[in-house]
Amino acid sequence: MIYRLKTLIVFIILSLFICGTAGAYTVKRGDTLYDLFRGKFTPAEIINISQKIKEKVPDFTLQIGDKIEITNNKVIIKINITKEIHIVRNEDGTIMIEVVKYPVNILRTVVSGEISHSLFYAMQKVGESDILAVRMANILEWEVDFFNDIRTGDSFRLVVEKKFCRGKFIGYGKILAVDFVNQGRLIRGLYFEDEKTSGYFRPNGKSLKRGFLKSPLKFFRISSKFQNRRLHPVLGKYKDHNGVDYAAPTGTPIRATADGRVVVRGYAKANGYYIKLKHNNGYYTLYLHLSRFKRALGEGEYVKQGDIIGYVGSTGYATGPHVHYSIKKYGNYLNPLRFKAPTKKLPQAKMDEFKADTYVYAEMLDNTYMQYALRNNFSGIMFF
Repeated sequence: MIYRLKTLIVFIILSLFICGTAGAYTVKRGDTLYDLFRGKFTPAEIINISQKIKEKVPDFTLQIGDKIEITNNKVIIKINITKEIHIVRNEDGTIMIEVVKYPVNILRTVVSGEISHSLFYAMQKVGESDILAVRMANILEWEVDFFNDIRTGDSFRLVVEKKFCRGKFIGYGKILAVDFVNQGRLIRGLYFEDEKTSGYFRPNGKSLKRGFLKSPLKFFRISSKFQNRRLHPVLGKYKDHNGVDYAAPTGTPIRATADGRVVVRGYAKANGYYIKLKHNNGYYTLYLHLSRFKRALGEGEYVKQGDIIGYVGSTGYATGPHVHYSIKKYGNYLNPLRFKAPTKKLPQAKMDEFKADTYVYAEMLDNTYMQYALRNNFSGIMFF
C-alpha cells in the first residue's frame, strides 16, 4: 500500500513537471521534444512524431515561449494564435498528427487622431500601436518631414486592415488610404495595385513616392543648412556649404535617396569616408563623413531608393557625428531643402481602374469628416 502511494506521488510530481499548471507548459531554453514527451511517448514514437511534424510544417522549430498543452490522449503545440499542431493517440494506440489552422478575419476600419505632442503619442492616444505610426510615416516620407514639419493641430485619418483570429487582434494588414493635414495642407494617398505597379497615389494619379527622398536619414536634426558662405567649423574660414548636414548618433543608417549606381566609394581628407551615387537625368548625390560603408557595397553596384548604403560617423573634417548630403545636377549643386523631386504618375489609361478600385477607401475617409461635422454641429464642411 505504501509502495503504491509513493509511486502515485512520484507520478503526480512528474506530471506536474512535464505538463505545468492545468496541463500547460511554456517551452524554456534547452527544451527538446524528447525532453517534453518522454513521459508520454516511447523514444521510437517521439522520433516518428518529430519526423511527421517536419513533413507537415517544414520550418517548425521549438521556440522559447511556445505553449504546449498535454491531456490524457492529446498534445497541442501552439505555434501561434493561427496555427497549432495536434498530436492525438487514438483508441487503437496509433498516433495521429494534424496541423490546425484558424481563419484570420480582416476588418477595414478608420483610425483618426490629432497631434498634440508627437505622431507616436497621437497614435497611442487613440489606442493604436507605434507600428502603425511608423508605417504611415513611411508612406508620407516624400511629403512630410515628421521630425521638423509637423505642428500641434495636424491630424491624420487612415483606412487600415485589422487582422483578427479567434476573437483577438493579431496585427495590421495594408494601409489602404491615408489623409494627413500638415500645417493646413491636406495630403491624401490611396493604395493601388495592379500587375505592374503598387503604391500610394493622390486622387489625380500622382504617386506619393517621388524620385528622391526628402533626406537620407529617418531620424535626425539639421545641424547646418545649404548656404553660399559659411564659417567652416574646422578650417576657420568662409567656404560654400553645398549641402545639408543631418546630425544623428554614430551608426545611424544612411539611405540612398534615389535609385542609382555607386560611382565612388572611398576616403578623402575632408570628406572622410564618402559615397557618390549617379542617378538618371544628370543627377548625383553625395554622402560624406560616414563611419563605415554597408558591407559588400562596391563601386558599380546598383542601389534602390531607401537601401542602406552606410552609417553616420564623423570622419574627415567634422566636429560631430552627421552626414553631409549634397545633390548635383549637371555639375551644379542644388539645395536639398528646396529641391522638388520629379513625381511619378499613373498612365491615363489606368485612371478609371484606379478610381474604381480606390473609391470605397476615399469614401470611408470622406465619411469621417461628415461624422465629425455632425458631432460638432458644423453647418458646412469641405470634402477633399
